[in-house]
Amino acid sequence: MRKYLPTFLLILGASMAAFLYIISTESMIPLSTLNQGSPANHEPLPISSEQSTDSPTSQLDKQLTTTSPTQTHHISDPRALLLYDEGLKLYYQRQFPEALDLFNQALQIDALCYEALNAKGATLAFQGQHDQGLVLIKQALDLNPTFVYANFNLGLAYELAGKWDDAIASYQKALQLDDQDTWSYYGIASIYGRQGNVEKVLVYLEQAIALEPEVKSVARSEHDFSPVQQDPRFQALVKP
Repeated sequence: MRKYLPTFLLILGASMAAFLYIISTESMIPLSTLNQGSPANHEPLPISSEQSTDSPTSQLDKQLTTTSPTQTHHISDPRALLLYDEGLKLYYQRQFPEALDLFNQALQIDALCYEALNAKGATLAFQGQHDQGLVLIKQALDLNPTFVYANFNLGLAYELAGKWDDAIASYQKALQLDDQDTWSYYGIASIYGRQGNVEKVLVYLEQAIALEPEVKSVARSEHDFSPVQQDPRFQALVKP
C-alpha cells in the first residue's frame, strides 16, 4: 500500500485507519498511521464470505486469487496531481482544512482528477461528513475502478460511518486488486475486533503483520482490538 500506509487509530471511537493508503502501501490507512507515509503511485496495482470446509487461511487465499483486467481511465492533469501530492502530505499530518483546500484547487484545474476526488472524500469523511465523502470516493472509482487507494478509502469512509459490512466489502475489493495492501487486511481485522470475533481478527491481522511487521506495535495500542486483547492467541500474535 510506494504503497499507501499507515498506522490505524481510527476514529469513530474506534480507531481505524486513515489513509495510508494512506498508508504504508498505497491504499488506505488507519488514523494512527496517518503520519507514517504516503501512497506513492497514482496508478494502483492490479474478503465476508463465510465458512466453507477449508481453513480460514485457505479460504482467504481463494478469495484473493483474482486477476486485474487492464482498464482505461481518465489521465489526470499533472498540475492537479502536484496539488494533490501536496494535499496528501497535509492530510497525513491531519491538517484536514489545509489539505482540503489543495484538493479543491486540484479539482478546479481538473474536475475529473480521481486522485483528488478520492482524497477529498476521505478528508470529508474524517471531518464527519460521511455521506459527502462517500459520494466523492465513489465518483473517483467511477473514473478508475481499479484505483486501490479509493477502494481502501471507501472502506474507511464506511467504517467511519459505522457501516461495517460495507466497509469490509470495500476493503476486500481493495485486496482483490492488490493482495499486498497491508492496511486493508488491518481494516478488516479492526472491524472484527470491535465485534469480538477473535478468529477473524487473527486471520486478517496475521496477513497484515506478515506484510509489515511494524503493524504489531500499532495493533497493541489499537482500541478496536480491546474486545479480544486478553485472548492468548492475540497477545502471542502482536507481542514484540
